[in-house]
Parts: sequence; C-alpha cells; structure tokens
Amino acid sequence: MSRMTRIRRSRKRTIAATALAGATLMLGGTLPAYASAASPSGVPVVTGDPRVDALLARMTLNDKLTMIEGEAEAASSSDQYQAGYLPGIPSLGIPSLKLCDGPPGVITKQNSTGMTATMGVAATFSQSDAQANGAVIGRDAKALGMDVVLEPFVNMDRDTSWSRGFNTFGEDPLLTGQTGAAEITGIQSQGEMAMVKHYIAYDGSNNVIVDQQTLHEIYLQPFADAVQAGVSSVMCSYNLINNAQACGNSDTLTQILRNELGFKGFVTSDWGATHATINLNAGLDMEMPGGGGPSGVGFPSYFTKSAIEADIANGTIQESRVTQAAGRILYEYDRFGLLSGKSKHTVTPEPTTADEQVVQKTGQDAATLLKNTGNALPLSRNALSSLAMIGPGAGQTIATDGGGEKSGGLVSQQTGTVSVLKAEARNANITYAVADDMTGTTVPASALSHNSQPGLLRTDTATGTTQADSQLNFTNSNHAALPAGSNHTWTGTLTAPVAGTYWLNIQSLGGTANLTVDGKSLTTVGGGFGSSPRYGAVHATDGNGPLPTTDGIANGRTQISLTAGAHTLSVTETADASGSPVQVRLNWVTPAQQQANTDAAIDAAKKASTAVVFAWANAGTDLSSSLPEGQDQLIEDVAKANPNTIVVLNTSEPIAMPWLDSVKSVLEMWYPGDRGGYATANLLLGKTDPGGKLPFTWPQSISQEVAHQSATHPERTSAGVDASGNLCTSSTTSTCTTTYSEGINIGYRYFDATSETPLYPFGYGLSYTKFAYSSLHTFPARDGGLDVTFRLTNTGTTQGDEVSQIYLGAPDNKPAGAQFAGKALAGYTRTSLDPGHSATVVIHVPRRQLQYWSTSTSRWATATGTRMLYVSSNEHTDQLSTQITVH
Repeated sequence: MSRMTRIRRSRKRTIAATALAGATLMLGGTLPAYASAASPSGVPVVTGDPRVDALLARMTLNDKLTMIEGEAEAASSSDQYQAGYLPGIPSLGIPSLKLCDGPPGVITKQNSTGMTATMGVAATFSQSDAQANGAVIGRDAKALGMDVVLEPFVNMDRDTSWSRGFNTFGEDPLLTGQTGAAEITGIQSQGEMAMVKHYIAYDGSNNVIVDQQTLHEIYLQPFADAVQAGVSSVMCSYNLINNAQACGNSDTLTQILRNELGFKGFVTSDWGATHATINLNAGLDMEMPGGGGPSGVGFPSYFTKSAIEADIANGTIQESRVTQAAGRILYEYDRFGLLSGKSKHTVTPEPTTADEQVVQKTGQDAATLLKNTGNALPLSRNALSSLAMIGPGAGQTIATDGGGEKSGGLVSQQTGTVSVLKAEARNANITYAVADDMTGTTVPASALSHNSQPGLLRTDTATGTTQADSQLNFTNSNHAALPAGSNHTWTGTLTAPVAGTYWLNIQSLGGTANLTVDGKSLTTVGGGFGSSPRYGAVHATDGNGPLPTTDGIANGRTQISLTAGAHTLSVTETADASGSPVQVRLNWVTPAQQQANTDAAIDAAKKASTAVVFAWANAGTDLSSSLPEGQDQLIEDVAKANPNTIVVLNTSEPIAMPWLDSVKSVLEMWYPGDRGGYATANLLLGKTDPGGKLPFTWPQSISQEVAHQSATHPERTSAGVDASGNLCTSSTTSTCTTTYSEGINIGYRYFDATSETPLYPFGYGLSYTKFAYSSLHTFPARDGGLDVTFRLTNTGTTQGDEVSQIYLGAPDNKPAGAQFAGKALAGYTRTSLDPGHSATVVIHVPRRQLQYWSTSTSRWATATGTRMLYVSSNEHTDQLSTQITVH
C-alpha cells in the first residue's frame, strides 16, 4: 500500500471516528465559541485524530500558541535559510517544521533542480507531467530537509503584464486546477506537505470586488481541486477580497474554504499578510514568518503569545479557537508521520538523475510551435549543413526565469543547445555567435588605478590590511578564489577608453558583491533582501539577467553611459553562509566589443543556410514593451540577412513579436529547466514533437486584454480606480479598487464575448505531424458528468502528440441571473500516436463543468437543457461537435 493510500484511508477513519463520537466541531467548520465535543475516553474531539486530540489535551495554552506563529530559525551550519520555520515542541514529541519557497522547484541555501517554468508545465496539458514535476519537488524538498513546499501557485493569469503572472498555470480555471492538483499529488506522494497559494483572487490587484458566481467558478476552482487532492495547507494572500483582507476574510476562509469545500488542513498567511490577531477568528491558523523569514528578514508579527493572551483575557478570542488552529496544524503533522518519527531535517543528496529525466521530458512536452512556414522545423539535412546559432541562450541554457521565487537550478546539469547539437548531429556544420555577450571580459589592468597607482586598492574588512590588485578577478577559473568567509572592498578609478554605452558586470559566488560607479550604486549581485542573499547563499543564477556567467558565477549586469576618462569605482564583497570560497570579478563589454559581437552574428547569418536566434524575456516584459537588450532589432537584422530564420523563445507570457512576418518558425520553449539544451536540441532535430499548447490567449496587442480596458472599463485594470472612479497609477495603492465587472469572462472567454481576434488562441500549438478526428459519441458518467469518446488518427509521417480539448457552449435556456461563457474548457487529454496509428480517446467532463454557481440559492446548480459540445485542437478550431442534453 502506498503512503498516500494510507493517508487517504487514515482520513476516512478519522472522519468516521469523529462522527461516532458525536462531534459537531470538525476542522471544516465551527461551533459558537469554538466549542469541542467529548469522545467516550473523555478527550475533547477537536480534529477527529485520536493521537492529535490526546496531544492537544496535554498542551498548555503556551504550547498551542507556539504552534501557530513562525519564528526565525537559530543560525547554525545546518540552517537551510528556508522561507519559514515553526519551532515545534520537542518535549511533546512535536518536531520543528521547515517551509521552503517555490515555484518552480525548491529554494534553500542549497542548489537544487532547475525545473520547467510553471507556464511550461501547464502547456503540456498533461496531468502525468504535472504529477511527475510534483514528485521532483517533493523528492528535492525531502533531500534538503524540508517539510512543506510553498507551491503550487494556482492564481489566474488575468493580467499578463502582472510581474507574477509568469508563475501561474495560465488563464483557465480547469487547466489550472487539474495541473495544480496533479502537482500536489506528486509532492505529497513523497511525504512532503504542499501549500497551495495564493487564496484568493490574487491576480495583480490590491483590492478586488468580485461577485460570488465569478469567485466560485473562476478563482475558487483551482483551490477546490487542491482541496479535493488533499492539499495540506492553503496560503492566504496579500490582497483584499470584497474589502476584507484575504487573511482576515471569514467569508472566504471559513464559509467557503471550510464549510463549502470541507478543507481540513491549516491556513497559513503569506509572509507579512497577517493584519491583526483577530485574523485568527476569521480562519487563519498560522502566521508566517512571525518575525523570521529567509535570511532572518523581519516581518510584522501579530500572533505573538502576549497579544493573543491579552485578546483571550478580554474575550476577543476564545482559547478553543487557538486549540482548533493548533489542531489543524498537528493533524497534518500526524498525517505525514511527523509525530511518528518521520521528521527529516538533515541534508542528503538529491536524486539528480531521476529529477533531470523529468525536467527534460517536461521541457520537451511543453514546447509549443507557434509558426512553421515551409516546414522549416525540424531542421533539414541542408539546414544542418550550414547552420548559424545566435544568442547567448544558444550557447548556454536559459533554464529558469530570472525573477521570482524559483530554484535557479544546477549549473552542472545545464548544457547549451549548441553543444548538444554538435554532439547529436556530428556531420552538421554549426557556427555559434553570441551576439549579446552577457559574461564579458575582465576589465583590464590598463583601465584600473588608485591614487595614481596601478590597480585597485583592496581592503580586508576584518583586518584592515590593504594591497593593490591589478585586476578584480578572483575565481575558481583562474585558481584565485578568496578564502571562504572573507570580506573585502576594492576602491579606485575606472578609466573608460572612449565615450559610449558599456556593460559593467559584477560577478560573485560565495558572497554578495556591490558595484558603485561615480558614487551611484548600480547593482548588488546575490542581494535578495537589501545586500543580503535571500536564502543564505548566493546561487549561480541569482544575477539580474537570464544567465550566470559561462563559468557558473552569479552575474550582476548594468548598462551605463560613460564619458571617456576616469570614473570613481568601488566594489564591496560580503561572504554568504555557503562556506564556499569567495569568487568575485569585474567584467565589461565595451562599445567596440558590443558592435563586433553584433556584426559577427549578422555575418554568420548571411553565410549560413539557416539561422536560429534564441530570444528571451524576463517577468517585466509584456506585449506593450520590446524584448530586452535590443533583441527585436537583432532578430530583424538576422532575418534580413537570412530568409530562413527560426526563433526559439524562452518566455513565460505573451510578448510582442514585430519580426513575426520576417521569420519562418517560432518555437516557444518557455523556460525549460536544467535540461533545456537537450530538450531544445531534440525538438530542433525532430527527435520529439512539439506537442505543447498555449495555456493563455496570445493577444495581438495588450489593449485586447480584459485588465487593459482603461478607457472603457478602468475598474477592471489591476491598478483599479479611486473613490471618484479615476484610474489609479499603481495596483498597490490601498484606496484603489479593481472590480471584476467582466464576471466569468476572462482570457479566451473575454475575447469571445467581445469578438476580439487574438494572435493565437488558447490551446493553440502546431505539430510536425497531422491528426484527424472522427466518430464522436457522448455518454452519461457515474459522477453525473459526461464521457466523450472519439477516434484520433495520426495522418502524418512522424510520431506526435495531440492535445484534444472539450469545450461546452452556453445552455440554450440560460437560468435567470446566471452568466455563461460562449465556450468554456470542460476537459482535455494528451495522446501520443505513431504515424498511421489511431486510438479511441476518452475524455471525462466532470459534473461540476455542467453546473453554475447560483447566487440566488448560494449553491451549485445544474444547467439543464441543450447545449453544444465541441472537440477541438484549440479554442478556435473545432474538429467535431454535437448537441447534448443535460438533465
């Protein structure tokens, strides 16, 4: 019997035991004053778990208060600098609890697997891929001594310009919910708790006004799926919902989450999202980080023992509510064996080989082919005979997005596509041109001086001793790394040979490094909070760009205009907690070097039969902005030099592509993770089919999106409007409100409702082969839903994957007061077929997809009558259709 099977059976037994005991207070509900019933043994029934209830009966109020507020972990060599920490009560057999950040991956002081971007996981439209990714997260968390992972992220991608939208699973609640639930199943199969976030309607706005039908059908569905999957914890968000703080909202936390969904785990605040002790009464169970946090950064604390004891004394909070909150947390402790000796806080090796196999498969399955004129992909023998690979992402692997809460990956596992292609296609003639050299070259001694003397003056912070260094270049690569734990500053003069725009790169590992020029601080590489590493140690991918240096050092890059001549310069290096040798280097790319790199790329494109340009965007790039660092112009220039130009994208949201008509093919690789070089090479060579589909609608312009109707619907924007209805300028302004007046019509539903034509529809993606659909049938399912069957045939010449999607039209007779989308995703599956082969595909449409939330009765109701059902290859391309009757 698997561990998760035992967990599920245990939950059923505890529920039954509670019912037999006559308990009316469960973790999913409340009684007045948070009263508890008594079991036959005399132990009050709080959770229905006999071990936990007995433990609660022994605990003092002080003990229980210890269980609901996070603290900073005492610094030690074993501290992983994870996101959160609960001290536990060892004398009662309650171990501490360690919470680590994500997604994707696991983030602590240690390096860990760099995983495919969350949007890429959604693009697989594969629950098996999502579950496998969850298992990787769970395995890595267990290896690194963690107990709870703060993922998955299941908010809606309502506003693609939102800086955190790239972390979502897209715009559709069914796809998001099923992907998130599968990840949770994978995480928790490894004995790790998952914490789904951010509850609820946390989609880019600060104060959200949303009606109950929309709240239930769109924003709640992924959380309902998470609860159904048995998620251990729910993280409440920073925003307000209908004017109440998310972590103090009794409607969403108690009425909906507990009473409607039956959630039995514990609710944790986002870091700093608690606003009062009485948030406890609304349904918040645990405050994080409670004055702690990654690297010990402080946040406001409300669930302090003194504050809650005072509220108990004055009657504001009942002690039984504290007991209930502690019980919910301990219930999950027991469910995952932490009260039975299964707590593991030692760091052991991660199962890298198994992890990276999942990463490569996910990266390949996620790949989405947006354009392929003349079958330019896969690369032909002629293309390989003279191929130009252009861009830093071709030589290195852009594994993960440069921003956000994610594992940066294992640089040792990251091999660039150029190297993989040369190894896999040995007869190929491949030229590589970096175009945009992100590593640069070490600033020469001729450009550095101090007090009219050669070199920079180095000062040892601990001893005050000084010496001159001809260059700032202390790395493993040149066998000159500085001792672990050492701290230094360098001061002097940087002399620019000519006026122009320079890239100045401060690069470090084993410590942070700040670069200041002419008295202005330009960047602190590795500084996650101020000047300190966010998770204790600087990671190779902790720079401010998409790539570490070519020798695996964190890269802090700044583009700056310098006049010819002298400029004051200082570098301050501070050791981190890794215990690794300190590496620090000052590199640059001069104007002449930049021009030479660009010229070399264009020349390589001119001489080649085919050119492949690798482009990237960070979390701040959207449809209203250009690709960073002049990449749009580079692509235009390459395409002008070579009509057979292919673009490989590493992005996570829709971007503007002004060069689209000039190129033959566009392959969206998202951020494919550590094995992205291998995944990309396999797709370019046609060893695997790009079967991924867009998890969002790709607009022609950002003005088509629901959150960007500032002229006609300013209330829908993420910034919102003030009390006078005027458009606000920032989504963080507390007095501004965003109203989801579009109701359930977000994403493709909004495009359909407004007759807008996107660049690419939701669910879109091309293939190297072709598929035919036939023989559609529908049958009633046991759960009250539908089973849809049809015949799928690969009519092409290569193996390929097809994502088949089921959409439901609105009912012919719409119930009064309810809103329905013109089409809504109701089911999907991914099928792999060899050429000439067929399969009978079965897709289940859950009963919930046939229902709507009735605001008049506050319950789910079935939309009876006739409606259309479509079998589609994307939201705009219906392959089969039929009319169904719902009873």
